[in-house]
Amino acid sequence: MRRYLKIAKWRANKQFQQQQRSWQPHKTRLVERLQAIWFNLSTAQKLYLLALSSLIVLQSGWLSATITIIALVIEFWPKFNQLWHSLAGKALILIFYASIANFVLAGASGIVNDVTHVSSSHFNYTHNFATLLYLPPWAMGVTLGTLLLFQLFLPFYIFILLLIKPFGSERVKFISQSYSPLLTAIVRFVLASVVFINLISFLDDKPPEEVLDNMVSTFLDSKVIAKESGEEQQKAVEELGEKLEQQLPENKESSAPSQDVDIKGDSETAENLRQFLDTKGYFERSKRLIAMFAYSFEADSYSRCLKAENSKAVELNDYEIVQVTPDHNAEYGYRFEVIACDSPGVTPVAK
Repeated sequence: MRRYLKIAKWRANKQFQQQQRSWQPHKTRLVERLQAIWFNLSTAQKLYLLALSSLIVLQSGWLSATITIIALVIEFWPKFNQLWHSLAGKALILIFYASIANFVLAGASGIVNDVTHVSSSHFNYTHNFATLLYLPPWAMGVTLGTLLLFQLFLPFYIFILLLIKPFGSERVKFISQSYSPLLTAIVRFVLASVVFINLISFLDDKPPEEVLDNMVSTFLDSKVIAKESGEEQQKAVEELGEKLEQQLPENKESSAPSQDVDIKGDSETAENLRQFLDTKGYFERSKRLIAMFAYSFEADSYSRCLKAENSKAVELNDYEIVQVTPDHNAEYGYRFEVIACDSPGVTPVAK
């Protein structure tokens, strides 16, 4: 019996060795083919492949987004420099970012008005501070959005080039002369979408899965509304507005500090820091920073008008001031009130 087992084992080993020898040339050719493809890839394409692998294997959205941003900078920075060194390119870039700056200025004005409850023209330095806070996410978001749209149309552009190539069009060339530009454009579009979703997730302080679900549900709702009649569309828009109104109080409650914490022994700075960390989202935290900046730097500690002891004042005109008072129960940690100026030269009218 042992003799038969030894013979069977010897035959199995011999057959396995023969199969290995038969597969060895195919394995060698496959490895050589993969090495040739890898060395033909540019640095950006290698990073795209690494980002895609981290997204699929490690399932890490932030790692994939970080690698993709590095790859996008490596790939498009030379094209940006080439565009900048032409007169038309400079005009296009300046108009693009000047438009973004204009929108940021208008948006910062509305944010300051939302925080202080008065016109932002009375809080010039706070308006500038809000602009500095909102300019980086706006510039990065619009640039990524534009790049994402560019990647969306790039495969169609390459497909059109492939169609007109047989007709003798030698002057038309690909935008990228690297290995497999069409496949690279598709992978770049997928990874740019991942970067965009993770950026929104960081700004709103939400999981990427929730951001993606919200985007999909919004797209499906808009698609359904577009197919309905006028009255049904109006009804659907009203229902959508009611849903948003129901969500707003929940967000405010979640961003408000916990009331069951004893703050008597804590300093005001520690409490402000605690409230800041409890606030969800980049933009809500920015509003807290704007309110803190208005109180700490913009408002005056001394005023000709009568005010509360622990408050500061910003004069609106000869008869009105904005009284800024620290209040942990307020929406952004400070209470902004427009009161009449009570001074030796001006006496408020009794109501």
